[in-house]
Amino acid sequence: MRIFVFLSLWGMFTGGVSAQKTLTGLAPVADTKLYYEIEGKGEPVVFIHETALDSRQWNAQWNAFARHFRVIRYDIRGFGQSARARDPHNPSDDLKALLDFLKIEKAHLVGVALGGNVALNFAATHPERVLKIVAADANPDGFTDGTPQLKAVVNKIVDLASHQGWHDEQQDVWLRSPLMRLYAADDKTIINLSEMIADYHGDHFINPRIDPAFGTPTTLDLVSSIRAPTLLLVGEKDEESFHRAADTMAQKIPNVRKAVIKGAGHLSNMDKPKTFNKLVINFLSTSPMTIK
Repeated sequence: MRIFVFLSLWGMFTGGVSAQKTLTGLAPVADTKLYYEIEGKGEPVVFIHETALDSRQWNAQWNAFARHFRVIRYDIRGFGQSARARDPHNPSDDLKALLDFLKIEKAHLVGVALGGNVALNFAATHPERVLKIVAADANPDGFTDGTPQLKAVVNKIVDLASHQGWHDEQQDVWLRSPLMRLYAADDKTIINLSEMIADYHGDHFINPRIDPAFGTPTTLDLVSSIRAPTLLLVGEKDEESFHRAADTMAQKIPNVRKAVIKGAGHLSNMDKPKTFNKLVINFLSTSPMTIK
């Protein structure tokens, strides 16, 4: 069970101080239900998680950001406590429906990996709804310069899950993959990651047909139209494909900054939360950048 009342004990970049209640609910949007949590006051910041994880990925950000912003985290359709996915769907459409349900006109978007793709796609297709974007360790749909090693990792887990299901052995293979490896995280974070993987049902590996589908044009084709200030982050030790993707997007997005988080892997917000929090809070709190 998750605990939804947090008593603050830490400082700004280590978890923050909060004695507020977290509002939780299931939003009936489109043809699904999305689990969400809200806390804090100020400009809205929406956190969007990675594949096979859920909103708990943002535990190390939650209290720190709630000191300065109205924070929202949710489980993408098919993950966490949201309804399971049955058909292909566009997560950008789901995010728009969630913001409409919550009566949020504009928000900052902060996403890791799949969540970064959602943030970028949403910003390109609904520019009037976005304040700033942070996309960390993202591999946008349409990007084809991934390494053979990354493709082999994904193909291996899909092959295992589709033939054997999603049990301890398959979960362990995924946890030991470069995409889930934590290089600097503490024991609490490692346990959090393991629990999310154990709670995940493996649907998207067992049946990739239900993967999130962003449609055409691809997100990579659309990013050059993004006008919101954008921060691209990538973990220093992340798989090479994600460094290539960040470099490609940095050349295409007009109003962009890029930073590397030293010592972090693919899940940079979990691996180096203090650095991640400081970079992102500073970026969201500063005046908008001038478009090139």
